[in-house]
Amino acid sequence: MVVYDLICEKNHRFEGWFPSFESYQEQAAQDQISCPTCGTTDVEKLPHACAVHLKKEAANPQAVAEKRPSQTVSEADVKEFFVRLHHYVRENFEDVGPQFAGEARKIFRGEAEQRPIHGSSTPQEREELDEDGIPYVVLPKPELDS
Repeated sequence: MVVYDLICEKNHRFEGWFPSFESYQEQAAQDQISCPTCGTTDVEKLPHACAVHLKKEAANPQAVAEKRPSQTVSEADVKEFFVRLHHYVRENFEDVGPQFAGEARKIFRGEAEQRPIHGSSTPQEREELDEDGIPYVVLPKPELDS
């Protein structure tokens, strides 16, 4: 699973989740990626922070930050993001319920098939995953309007 920061021709930024880089390329070539805000398929992949290499003599970070256009994100934008993320995870990740920590550990060690999973864990289980260096992300559950 790869996640890319994307931007459309109207400067709407959003994330795209793809099974692989090749899958992203195929979907992009066939105009199958659309902006969730305006629907346009004129979408580009933004450079990832890990792919940007700066020389030691580069301008200080504050000067670089001042050159970026400021964008304000409303509370509604954040809520919409988490609702979309919640739906994506529920539709595309296997729900392993309260066995999340154990299953994540098996996947990390190669004892189980590598696949995207979601579930629940206790604070103690998350602390143990941290100690073992097993990556995971805690996502807040959005409040869904009824």
